[in-house]
Amino acid sequence: MLKSVTANLMVESVDDTLAFYKTALGFVEVASVPGANGSLQFAIAAMDGQQLMFQERGNLCEEYPILMTDKVKPSVSIYMTVDNFEGFYAEIQSRIKLLKEEHKTFYGTREFAIQDNNGYVLTIAESN
Repeated sequence: MLKSVTANLMVESVDDTLAFYKTALGFVEVASVPGANGSLQFAIAAMDGQQLMFQERGNLCEEYPILMTDKVKPSVSIYMTVDNFEGFYAEIQSRIKLLKEEHKTFYGTREFAIQDNNGYVLTIAESN
C-alpha cells in the first residue's frame, strides 16, 4: 500500500539548499514555490528517481507549529545509496569536505559522509 516516503527537510534558505544539492550532488529542481519576498519557501529536488523536499523554516513552522524552533537544528541523517560508489566518491571528495572518510561498516558496506549547507549529515553508501 505504501508507495513512497520522502523527507521534507527544514532549512533556513531553500534557494541556498537547492543550489547546494544541484551543484554538489547533481540533483535537479522538480518543483518550487516562491514566497512573498521572491525567495523560495519550498522546493522538490530529484536525482535518479529519488526526491528530497526542502521547506523554509518559518513557512514549515507556520504550517506545523509543533516544529517551531529559533533555528534549523538537524536531528536526522539522510542515507543514500549509489551505483558507482568509487566514481561518486572521487567526484564528491574533490568538491566537498568529507565529514567521514570512506570506510567499511560493521555490516560490510562501504560508506562516506558529508554535511549539507544546513548541517544535515548525508551518508553515501555503495548499493548492494
